[in-house]
Amino acid sequence: MSEWWSYGLADFLLFSPRVYFRLFETMNTTWGLAVISALIAGAIAAGLAMRHGHRGNRVILVVLSLIWAWVSYGFMWQYYQPINWVVPYVLPGFVAEVALLAVFASRPLPLRFGWRGDFSSMVGAAFIGIALVVYPFVGLFEGRDLMQAELFGSAADPTAFGTLGFVLMARGTWRWLLVPVPLIWCLIASATLWVMDQEIAVVPLIAVWLTVFCCWLDLKNGVTTRRMTQAELVEPTD
Repeated sequence: MSEWWSYGLADFLLFSPRVYFRLFETMNTTWGLAVISALIAGAIAAGLAMRHGHRGNRVILVVLSLIWAWVSYGFMWQYYQPINWVVPYVLPGFVAEVALLAVFASRPLPLRFGWRGDFSSMVGAAFIGIALVVYPFVGLFEGRDLMQAELFGSAADPTAFGTLGFVLMARGTWRWLLVPVPLIWCLIASATLWVMDQEIAVVPLIAVWLTVFCCWLDLKNGVTTRRMTQAELVEPTD
């Protein structure tokens, strides 16, 4: 029997690139309305995250919670779990992300989203833009059909990628609780895509590095620990 250290990542991948990308085609054609609705909801949440406001904060968290619930059941459990033995082990993490987002949304003072003009905000906005706009068309450059597009709100990779962007756009001491699950999934996604010889494999890996760096930078600059001003805490009455 071969020693365990003789195995490589490719030995643990039990499906081909054709089978993998066919999952998205099947999901997009079967659940077209839900897939488009989730993408539109994500775009609305992105618009709210770019501005300073009060009412939009809770909406963003509710939308992200529903999106993660849909990705967990719609894509991960229904489509990805039958071909990937890793999914049952990471799915509890996805469910935990749904619960955490719902908890943040239910708090009297949810996370505050908004453009701060610092490096983390720039990275966060870039992540959200890439997840919403770039990911759907990556397949075209690799010779795949547009129906196999990975869309934010339904596919796990762009959803995890974009969620990291939302977290970097947020203020709040406990926002780091939302980071581990999408961060770990980006690592898994990068490894999977690398084994399948997909050039985009480097993108989730870069996202992991930048997220860790931005979280450290925000901690150093007091973004996650600094108390909010009275104006930020008071909900508008008009």
